[in-house]
Amino acid sequence: MEGHTNSSKILLGYFLANLEILFDKRASERVKALSFNIQAFITNQQHPKFMENNLITLLDRCLISITKGSGDEISLAANTIGLMAVTATDRAHELYVESLPVLSKILNHGSPCSKIIECMILLAFFGAKNCEETENSMQLIWELIHKGNANKHSLSILPAAISAWTFLLASMDGRRLSYKYWQGAISYFFHLLEEEMDEAIGHAACEALTLILETGSLEKFSHRSSNITKDEIIERLNNFILKFKEQDHDQNQDYNEELDFISDVINLFEDDDCPKSSINIRGHLLTLSTYSQIIQFNYLKRFLGSGFEVHMMGNKLLQNVFDFTPKYHVHHEKLWEEPTVTYFVPEARTKKTRQRLFMSPNSAYNKARTQLLNKNRDLTKDGEHQ
Repeated sequence: MEGHTNSSKILLGYFLANLEILFDKRASERVKALSFNIQAFITNQQHPKFMENNLITLLDRCLISITKGSGDEISLAANTIGLMAVTATDRAHELYVESLPVLSKILNHGSPCSKIIECMILLAFFGAKNCEETENSMQLIWELIHKGNANKHSLSILPAAISAWTFLLASMDGRRLSYKYWQGAISYFFHLLEEEMDEAIGHAACEALTLILETGSLEKFSHRSSNITKDEIIERLNNFILKFKEQDHDQNQDYNEELDFISDVINLFEDDDCPKSSINIRGHLLTLSTYSQIIQFNYLKRFLGSGFEVHMMGNKLLQNVFDFTPKYHVHHEKLWEEPTVTYFVPEARTKKTRQRLFMSPNSAYNKARTQLLNKNRDLTKDGEHQ
C-alpha cells in the first residue's frame, strides 16, 4: 500500500510540474509538457486528484497555446483537450462549454489544422448534452466543409472535416435530425465524387453517403425538389468504387480495402440488412452491429491509437456507446493434488494390512482425500456466485 501511495504522489508531482511548464515563455518547453500529458492520457494514467483540482487550468493553458502558439504546439494542445474529453467524461460538458468560443472562432475565421477539428468533434461527442448541441458542432464543421473548394488550405483538411462530421452524424438518431440544417448534403457529396479529387476526399464522401443511407432519413439530406432515392445513392457509390478500382490505385492498399468494405455494406443495405463485425479486446468480444458503430469505432481507435484497448476496458461511456461489457471471471485453480499419508510400513506387513491403511473408507488416506474434495467443491461454488 505504501508503494502505491508513493507512486501516486510521484505521478501527481509530474502532472503539477508539467502544468507549471505550460506557463513557460519557451515554446519548446511547453511542447515537451504537452507531449507528457498526451502520453499519460493515452495510456489512461491521469491522476484523479490532479484532474479534479487542475482540469480547467490545464484547459485554459491549452486554449492559450491554440490561440497564440504555432505548429506542433497547436496540434499538441488540441490533442490534449480531445483526450481530456475522453478521460474526464464526467466533466466533458464543462470542457465543451469552455472551449466552444475559442474553437468556433478558429473554425469560422482561422485556418484550423485537422487536430482542431478532431478536438471540436470529440468535445461534442463526449460533452454535448443534447441533439441541439451536437448539431451545432456539426454545423461548424459543415461550414468548414463548404469552404473546401474555396482555398488550398481548406481543401487539404477537407477529408478530416468530412470524417469528423460523419463521426458526429453516427452518434445521432436519424429521426431527431433537423430538417433545416442538412438540405443538399447528398448533392454536395455527389459533387465531390464526380470531381475526382484525391483518394482521401473520395473515401470520406463515400463514408458519409453510406452512413446517410443507414439513417433512413434521406429527405433531411436532399433538396426538397430533388427526391433522391436510396437506389440512386447506391448506384452512385457503386459507380465511384468501380471507377476508382479501374484506375491505378494499387499503391494504396488501405483505400482499396476500405472501399471494398463500403461496397459490402452497400450490398447489405440493398438486402435491408446491417453490417456486423466482431473484435477481440483483451479476451472480451466487442460486437459492432451497425455501420454507425463501425464509423465510431474506427474514428476513436485512430485517435486513441495504442491506448484504445485500455480506454475500452475502463471507460464506462465508451462501453455504453458500443454496448460493451467486459466480463471478469474469478478463476480458482483446482486443488486436485493427491493427498499423501506417510507411514512406516515394514516389509513384513501383509497385503491385508495395506488395504486397511489405504483402501478402507475410514483410512487416514481416504479421510484426507475427502477433505480436499469438499474444499474444491466449496471454491467452485464461491466462484460461481461472484
